[in-house]
Amino acid sequence: MRFRESCVTNFPDWTISQEREMRLGEGLDTASGVLHEVDIVAQTSDLVAVLEIKNRLGNPPEKNDAIVFFAKILDYLALNPTLLMREVVPAFMSNSSFDESGLAACLGLGIHPIAPGLRPLPVLVDSARIMDIEMQKGIPIADEVAEQLEDFVARLNNLSIELNETWLTNRCGFRSEDTIVLKAVGGLSTLALSRELRQINGDCKELLEEFRKVEARSLI
Repeated sequence: MRFRESCVTNFPDWTISQEREMRLGEGLDTASGVLHEVDIVAQTSDLVAVLEIKNRLGNPPEKNDAIVFFAKILDYLALNPTLLMREVVPAFMSNSSFDESGLAACLGLGIHPIAPGLRPLPVLVDSARIMDIEMQKGIPIADEVAEQLEDFVARLNNLSIELNETWLTNRCGFRSEDTIVLKAVGGLSTLALSRELRQINGDCKELLEEFRKVEARSLI
């Protein structure tokens, strides 16, 4: 409830569903005829963000959690293909770290994972952009930190390319008002990619700390 309230406060131009939304925020039915609870749906004219939230102590999200979440969305899309005329972005947020299979399943199914110490890919990209802007402004970063940033950006770009076809809007498409198309995407080493995502997150944290230190010194 508090997270939903923060979405309403910070995104006034977005339409935010009630918590535990049962009709994907638009009064929609499913192909199965069974309605599915979705924690939050946030929409703009060109994007639908669907968010699953788990607040379970001592029980991290596993692969079945990701698969069930993906199946819920697919059940809505199968009866409502026009949803795919906008970008559909699934995200899975947890108060505890994902287990290895859960994180791998998220990446393989095109779900953005969010957890303590785990920024989703778009946030990592935005962090890289901000640090690059600071570099262009001439912030006095040590040469080794600049090299670390260059390596971080290269690895982030590679990960983005690897995952590009998994995103739901790239995997599913609108064909007609009663038909969707589904492209086969597989063969990814999702366990290795999940480890890379964790490593990149660790690198991002270290880099942001270095930039904050430099900015703090410049204010003295």
